[in-house]
Amino acid sequence: MKRLIAALALSTTLLGVVPAIAQNATNPVKTAEAKSTLSIANAMITYGRSKADPLAMIAGVQMMVAAAEGTTIETGGTPVDLGAILDEAVALAPDDALIIARADTLRDAADTKTRGTCYWEYWCDYYGYCEYWYVCY
Repeated sequence: MKRLIAALALSTTLLGVVPAIAQNATNPVKTAEAKSTLSIANAMITYGRSKADPLAMIAGVQMMVAAAEGTTIETGGTPVDLGAILDEAVALAPDDALIIARADTLRDAADTKTRGTCYWEYWCDYYGYCEYWYVCY
């Protein structure tokens, strides 16, 4: 009888854990695509700085915002200030209304990518089900 109860408890536990593991597994294709996009965006920003091309810098920031999907972008452990990159782009073309308008459009999304911090938190509910959550504030 004890074995039956133990087997039932184990199977119930495994049925609850397998979907949680499947949900938390990262998609390797999306991860590789995001890394590639961030690499290309960084190259575009570097190109824009070296050739004084504000459009390349704005396109790089737009790619970073799209690839980050709500997380912070860090280089060497420090967050990248995308708002400062937009300010540089506007400073390169202060009379171009289209550059200024596009930078203003991206500014809110760029500022949210560098604000706050994200961490993994171990969270348990009332029923004893525990999992890690990626929390940003």
